[in-house]
Amino acid sequence: MRIASLIVAVIAALWAVPSRASVQYFDISSLAGFTTNGVAGTGGNGIVFMSPVYSVRPNSIVDFGTAFLYPDEIDGRTGCDFFNSCYSQYAFRFDLLTRPEDGLTTAPFESEGTLSFVFCDNGVCPPGEIRLTFGIPSEIHAIQFLFQGTELAIAAPVPEPSTWAMLLLGFAGLGLVRYRRGLAKAS
Repeated sequence: MRIASLIVAVIAALWAVPSRASVQYFDISSLAGFTTNGVAGTGGNGIVFMSPVYSVRPNSIVDFGTAFLYPDEIDGRTGCDFFNSCYSQYAFRFDLLTRPEDGLTTAPFESEGTLSFVFCDNGVCPPGEIRLTFGIPSEIHAIQFLFQGTELAIAAPVPEPSTWAMLLLGFAGLGLVRYRRGLAKAS
């Protein structure tokens, strides 16, 4: 009985602690629902990868993981050095939407997003790493992404340690309940 009282007290104490904004995790690593427009290697325009519209909770934190966006090669020069630089570009944009139906339905030819130039040593261009974690304001209910480059890969988000701790605590509580029921049936 004391253990059950202790567990109830701990849960009540944790419940009383003011919580941070809730975190929503989205696994978009399969790129399901993404549409594309454009052709790689066309003078730096590249391919525009447009995500579907994702519904989000207002006043929350959303984590979509990390995007690895390979830049579009502006030209195919080799022998890159201080005098003969070989730069490529990629772009990224996200739209915060008050209504999910306000999102784009067709990928544009250019994303008009944050443009970044990457130095490509002898035609080898490293990917740009873009962390996709956002704080959502109270009036926002959806989000949509646009990436512009030659290739896109997204790594799924990893939950915070506190999420894992609560999950393990829940499993421990279920195990304890089952154990105590087994003792009650035995006696």
